Amino acid sequence: MGSYISQKEFSGKYYKKALQARSLIKIEVNKLLNGVDAIVGPTVPKLPHKIGTTLEPMDMYSYDVLTVIANLAGIPAASMKAGEVNGIPVGLQIQGKPFEDSKIIEIMAKIDEIQ
Repeated sequence: MGSYISQKEFSGKYYKKALQARSLIKIEVNKLLNGVDAIVGPTVPKLPHKIGTTLEPMDMYSYDVLTVIANLAGIPAASMKAGEVNGIPVGLQIQGKPFEDSKIIEIMAKIDEIQ
Protein backbone atom coordinates (compact mmCIF):
# COMPACT_ATOMS: atom_id res chain seq x y z
CA MET A 1 0.00 0.00 0.00
CA GLY A 2 2.82 2.40 0.91
CA SER A 3 4.56 1.72 -2.40
CA TYR A 4 1.36 2.48 -4.27
CA ILE A 5 0.77 5.78 -2.51
CA SER A 6 4.38 6.86 -2.84
CA GLN A 7 4.35 6.53 -6.62
CA LYS A 8 5.15 9.87 -8.20
CA GLU A 9 1.69 10.48 -9.68
CA PHE A 10 -0.04 9.89 -6.34
CA SER A 11 2.44 11.21 -3.78
CA GLY A 12 1.36 14.86 -3.79
CA LYS A 13 -2.33 14.00 -3.88
CA TYR A 14 -2.20 11.71 -0.84
CA TYR A 15 0.61 13.29 1.15
CA LYS A 16 -1.45 16.35 2.09
CA LYS A 17 -4.40 14.17 3.12
CA ALA A 18 -2.09 11.92 5.16
CA LEU A 19 -0.71 14.96 7.03
CA GLN A 20 -4.27 16.14 7.76
CA ALA A 21 -5.25 12.69 9.03
CA ARG A 22 -2.14 12.54 11.21
CA SER A 23 -2.99 15.93 12.71
CA LEU A 24 -6.49 14.73 13.62
CA ILE A 25 -5.12 11.50 15.12
CA LYS A 26 -2.65 13.49 17.22
CA ILE A 27 -5.44 15.72 18.56
CA GLU A 28 -7.72 12.78 19.41
CA VAL A 29 -5.00 10.70 21.09
CA ASN A 30 -3.97 13.66 23.22
CA LYS A 31 -7.62 14.04 24.29
CA LEU A 32 -7.63 10.36 25.31
CA LEU A 33 -4.51 10.92 27.41
CA ASN A 34 -5.99 13.93 29.21
CA GLY A 35 -6.52 12.96 32.85
CA VAL A 36 -4.65 9.63 32.71
CA ASP A 37 -1.01 8.70 33.22
CA ALA A 38 -0.84 6.20 30.36
CA ILE A 39 -2.74 3.84 28.11
CA VAL A 40 -1.81 0.21 28.76
CA GLY A 41 -2.78 -2.67 26.51
CA PRO A 42 -1.50 -5.52 24.39
CA THR A 43 1.37 -4.90 21.98
CA VAL A 44 -0.15 -7.05 19.22
CA PRO A 45 -3.70 -8.34 18.79
CA LYS A 46 -2.81 -12.01 18.34
CA LEU A 47 -0.12 -14.57 19.03
CA PRO A 48 2.70 -14.77 16.49
CA HIS A 49 2.44 -17.09 13.52
CA LYS A 50 4.69 -20.10 13.12
CA ILE A 51 8.04 -19.50 11.42
CA GLY A 52 7.77 -20.23 7.72
CA THR A 53 4.05 -19.46 7.54
CA THR A 54 3.10 -17.40 4.50
CA LEU A 55 0.96 -14.42 5.44
CA GLU A 56 -1.25 -12.19 3.37
CA PRO A 57 -0.24 -8.50 3.50
CA MET A 58 -3.29 -7.58 5.61
CA ASP A 59 -2.37 -10.29 8.13
CA MET A 60 1.14 -8.85 8.34
CA TYR A 61 -0.20 -5.31 8.85
CA SER A 62 -2.60 -6.50 11.56
CA TYR A 63 0.37 -7.17 13.85
CA ASP A 64 1.11 -3.40 13.83
CA VAL A 65 -2.44 -2.15 14.38
CA LEU A 66 -1.96 -1.45 18.10
CA THR A 67 1.52 0.08 17.87
CA VAL A 68 1.21 2.34 14.84
CA ILE A 69 -1.01 4.86 16.64
CA ALA A 70 1.88 5.99 18.86
CA ASN A 71 3.97 6.72 15.77
CA LEU A 72 1.16 8.60 14.05
CA ALA A 73 0.30 10.61 17.15
CA GLY A 74 3.92 11.31 18.05
CA ILE A 75 3.60 9.95 21.56
CA PRO A 76 6.10 7.83 23.49
CA ALA A 77 5.41 4.12 23.82
CA ALA A 78 7.23 1.01 24.99
CA SER A 79 6.57 -2.70 25.06
CA MET A 80 7.55 -5.24 27.68
CA LYS A 81 6.96 -8.91 28.36
CA ALA A 82 3.67 -9.35 30.18
CA GLY A 83 3.67 -13.11 30.51
CA GLU A 84 3.21 -16.18 28.35
CA VAL A 85 0.38 -17.96 26.57
CA ASN A 86 1.09 -21.61 25.80
CA GLY A 87 4.80 -20.91 26.29
CA ILE A 88 4.77 -17.97 23.87
CA PRO A 89 5.79 -14.58 25.32
CA VAL A 90 3.19 -11.84 25.00
CA GLY A 91 3.81 -8.12 25.18
CA LEU A 92 2.26 -5.26 27.09
CA GLN A 93 2.44 -1.81 25.53
CA ILE A 94 2.44 1.42 27.53
CA GLN A 95 1.67 4.68 25.68
CA GLY A 96 2.08 8.06 27.33
CA LYS A 97 1.77 11.77 26.87
CA PRO A 98 4.26 13.64 24.70
CA PHE A 99 7.58 14.17 26.50
CA GLU A 100 6.59 11.87 29.39
CA ASP A 101 8.89 9.02 28.41
CA SER A 102 10.18 8.75 31.97
CA LYS A 103 6.67 8.05 33.25
CA ILE A 104 6.44 5.08 30.89
CA ILE A 105 9.72 3.75 32.23
CA GLU A 106 8.44 4.19 35.81
CA ILE A 107 5.24 2.28 34.98
CA MET A 108 7.26 -0.50 33.36
CA ALA A 109 9.47 -0.75 36.45
CA LYS A 110 6.41 -1.00 38.74
CA ILE A 111 4.86 -3.72 36.56
CA ASP A 112 8.17 -5.58 36.54
CA GLU A 113 8.27 -5.42 40.36
CA ILE A 114 4.90 -7.14 40.73
CA GLN A 115 5.53 -9.84 38.13
